[in-house]
Amino acid sequence: METRHQEYIDYYHVRMKKYENNSLYPHSYQSEKELYDAIANSKDLEEFGRKVEEGNLAVENAIALVKDQETARKNLYQELKEKIRLHAPLRILDVVDTVTTDTELVNSVSEIEGEVNVEITLDLFTDQIYHDLMILEEIEVYQKAEVPDEWKNEINQEHPQDLIDQGRKDWMDHVLPNAQQWDPHWQYDFDLIWEDRHRRLIPIPDQVLKKRIEQFKSYRGI
Repeated sequence: METRHQEYIDYYHVRMKKYENNSLYPHSYQSEKELYDAIANSKDLEEFGRKVEEGNLAVENAIALVKDQETARKNLYQELKEKIRLHAPLRILDVVDTVTTDTELVNSVSEIEGEVNVEITLDLFTDQIYHDLMILEEIEVYQKAEVPDEWKNEINQEHPQDLIDQGRKDWMDHVLPNAQQWDPHWQYDFDLIWEDRHRRLIPIPDQVLKKRIEQFKSYRGI
């Protein structure tokens, strides 16, 4: 056996062992084992090359890795109830066994991830209420502050109204246009606040959050 042939055998053996007994990579292990068996049972590298080409082993190897990675992502997002991020691994797993070339695999995965990234971006606009919690509390403090009569108009009314006016202007000038670059019909969906992926980021009781939502509507003019 040529030295180079033996070196390839050693190389594919190491690749196979990397995934052995790893529950996250069952498809990758099987694919790497097929490559190792192919090289180990070939009389020379030319025969190995024919086996790889005839069995499409290189592409099948890439598909196996994608399947393992996306299955792991799917399981994680299901556990975390990340409903939007879950779309990518579900869609990739749905098509991955239909591809026949590495180019088709790369293009399919990239296209799906690009489309789902838009969904994720739009979903993240829901977190605007989380980012506004401090200003909502500040507005409430000013509105309810006990101050001498000569300061009531300025402290309880004018200053909080200035903050609200700025919040509404920022919404119309920046937040809404940014979201509608991704989806021209986008509007804030208050129901999404209560879904786990957003609700877990807001460390306040439900009753307080309900009050903040109403304040958020006023602050942003929604």
